[in-house]
Amino acid sequence: RRHTRYPLVTGVQTCALPICRHLLRHGVRPERLRPARYCVADPLRDVPTVEKNRRRQAVRAQLGVGEGELLVAFFGKLIPKKTPDLLFAAAGHLPETLRARTRLLFVGSGELENELRARGGNALFTGFLNQSELADYYLAADLVVLPSRRAGETWGLVVNEALQAGCGVVVSDAVGCAAEFGNWERVRVFPVGDAARLAQQITELVVFPREFDWCRARLADYSVEAAARALLEP
Repeated sequence: RRHTRYPLVTGVQTCALPICRHLLRHGVRPERLRPARYCVADPLRDVPTVEKNRRRQAVRAQLGVGEGELLVAFFGKLIPKKTPDLLFAAAGHLPETLRARTRLLFVGSGELENELRARGGNALFTGFLNQSELADYYLAADLVVLPSRRAGETWGLVVNEALQAGCGVVVSDAVGCAAEFGNWERVRVFPVGDAARLAQQITELVVFPREFDWCRARLADYSVEAAARALLEP
């Protein structure tokens, strides 16, 4: 993955965080602490809405996703610590009418791929995709789920990427970014491994229309430029 990672360094009001305590113990003055958040480059920032919609529809047509179907996507390695199989379990808990129009999309590859493909149903698989191809698949998705276990996700940069495309997002409470994104309007957090709660939160997010830029203003603090300014500020 071609991206830039920056650690979370917060202000004096949250110096209970381990990284802040560490810096203070080593003589960094509290007033020198400022946010430099995890970030990824945003390939969609300057793309007009009409073009985003065209690219969304093109991928959905390519995947065979029909009008009115809900596309719930997982992006990442198909490995046990990320528990992509939980999406199948959650789908079984959805209300019948919603379940009937829900498709699962798995973008990535890994040791669980054959097992997941064998589950069949309405699931779709892309296999491995280059980083440059991912933006269009985020646009095609309606919701993105990151259900990782403990020690499985320090932050979860796929969430940044999903938000850049305007997706609704559901993450487990083991995902690091849940602490910051969890109170955003179209982000939900569920207990690790709880398929029923995941289904409940998917159901909650379905009421929101698909809007590409619903959180773009808030994402400004999670841009490469914002992190660079914070790191360079004297």
